[in-house]
Amino acid sequence: MASLPFSDHPGFSVFRHLGGIPLISDAEVAGARRIEDRCKRAAKQGQRQAFAVGQQVRVTEGAAAGLFGEVVQDGDGKFVLVAFAGINLKIGSWLLGTDAVQDRADAA
Repeated sequence: MASLPFSDHPGFSVFRHLGGIPLISDAEVAGARRIEDRCKRAAKQGQRQAFAVGQQVRVTEGAAAGLFGEVVQDGDGKFVLVAFAGINLKIGSWLLGTDAVQDRADAA
């Protein structure tokens, strides 16, 4: 691909060292991946989402990932008060999503 005069792929080069191509293990790039994940998470935390009162939500990340909230009771865009089986929790809105399949079925 690198030798083609035109390519749909972005430009790249292959790292060479001492006449060969070194193998880089996953463990060697694990630190860089952790930094990248922290940056992605920080970018998400800065985003605000609005949910309507009474809307069903699902926790998409964090320790409670996969839990469905019965009702969004209150929210300011940054945090949302959600009822989980009678327990109300204040959760960052960036951790929440909706069940799009269920939403489409309810609208039909």
